[in-house]
Amino acid sequence: MFSRITNKFKANPMLYYALSIAASWAGVGSLMNSVTMTQTYGIVPSILWSLGNSLACMLFGIIACKLTTLRSLMRTKGMKYAIGIMSIFQLWINMNGIREVFSDTPIGAVGGTIIVYAVCIGFIIALLKFGMIRNVLTDGFSWIAVYVLVAIVTAAAFITTGDLNTGIGLGLEPANMEVGWVKGLLLLPGPFTFPYFFELLDYNDVNQDATKKCNIKRSFILGGALFGFYMIFTFALAFVQFTPWLNLLKAILVSIIGISTISTFIYSEYIVFGRKLGLAIDITAVVFWPLFISLGVMGVWTLMAELRVYLVIAMLLIALVQWVKQKGVRS
Repeated sequence: MFSRITNKFKANPMLYYALSIAASWAGVGSLMNSVTMTQTYGIVPSILWSLGNSLACMLFGIIACKLTTLRSLMRTKGMKYAIGIMSIFQLWINMNGIREVFSDTPIGAVGGTIIVYAVCIGFIIALLKFGMIRNVLTDGFSWIAVYVLVAIVTAAAFITTGDLNTGIGLGLEPANMEVGWVKGLLLLPGPFTFPYFFELLDYNDVNQDATKKCNIKRSFILGGALFGFYMIFTFALAFVQFTPWLNLLKAILVSIIGISTISTFIYSEYIVFGRKLGLAIDITAVVFWPLFISLGVMGVWTLMAELRVYLVIAMLLIALVQWVKQKGVRS
């Protein structure tokens, strides 16, 4: 069964890549923060945030495929280690999210914590052994499951909600609009700190296991579009109320989203640091996770997002200078 699916992937990987890109980029914050943004700041700031979310992977695919020096820069030890460290923050964000979303269900925070540890340990072992193809395929299937489940949750929530949350305003106040613009723009550098995305580019070029080469830029554009379609559902969920059983269904949905992203960032440490050191870093990140639980999803995300802006600006400037120099030499 797995070998048959693997052969299909190798013959035509573009859609598999796109699904994996959307799944890796999503994370628990995509649903939880979308609802929070809409309810706290209003409709327009939330749309701006969602737009930044959807365009981020597209922008990465276009720039990374055009600015070839960026990929060379990311192969240097200094840059690899920098984004490898950023990946730990991404791991913690999604671990926090899964724990938080189960705290409002009968499973509780303790049960959510156990689920998080089980998922992390499972992927640390599985990805150490199976690597890229396993990550792409598990991401693809999980993202299809996300579409099915988010449609069910949204439809059920609208059916069971007696009164919709009509108190949400447009959010056109200057302070609210600033939040929408700033948080939306903070999302755009995100994919440039994903070691897995750079690895996808190299994997598509090298094809050591006979996977057919495709237009990887289109995969990133399609991945952004697939993610944008999912964001429509997360936006709608801000207007409904959740019954206890829907809360549990939502927790399962968020967990599937978070698990896909967790697997990507566990695998990222193997990409950056190698199998042995990557394994040690993954284990250390999971062990020290309790120290960051109190920050919550948005707290860790904000800390990480602000740090990565400076890193990505520096990366792009260095890569651009190198690209201009290369153009000058060739001309």
